[in-house]
Amino acid sequence: MKAWCVMLLVLWVSACAVRPVDTEISDQDLIESESSLLTGVPAADNLLQQGESARQRGEYGVAVNHLERGIRMAPRSPALYLALAKTRLAMGEYGSAAQMAQRTVSLLPAAPRGAEQTAKAEAWIVIAQSREKQGDTAGAANARANAQAVW
Repeated sequence: MKAWCVMLLVLWVSACAVRPVDTEISDQDLIESESSLLTGVPAADNLLQQGESARQRGEYGVAVNHLERGIRMAPRSPALYLALAKTRLAMGEYGSAAQMAQRTVSLLPAAPRGAEQTAKAEAWIVIAQSREKQGDTAGAANARANAQAVW
């Protein structure tokens, strides 16, 4: 009986342990990923979908056009800013990518759950990758730590 209790205690403790999540996501995987968030405005959601599809096809100018139009319709939508951040990252516009990702972070709750949690972590990864490309290794490490904290 005592061995059984010890075994259950060990299983319970191991289930409660915090395991780090890998925040090393390639630029390509991040750029190709689609948002699981919606804007709440049907026309803006349509533009978000069109923008993400264009980004995945490598049509960055078209993607920017759709996403910026969506932002005019739903200016407080983190999904649109995150998609635009990923597009700017793909275009090599690292300053703008980091700025759009920072806007995403500011629009999401401090303690996000579900799709918002994933979006916030992705935004921090965009910031990290943008900072790395700009030679700011300390800033990139800080952003990756923030992504880890969200997950």
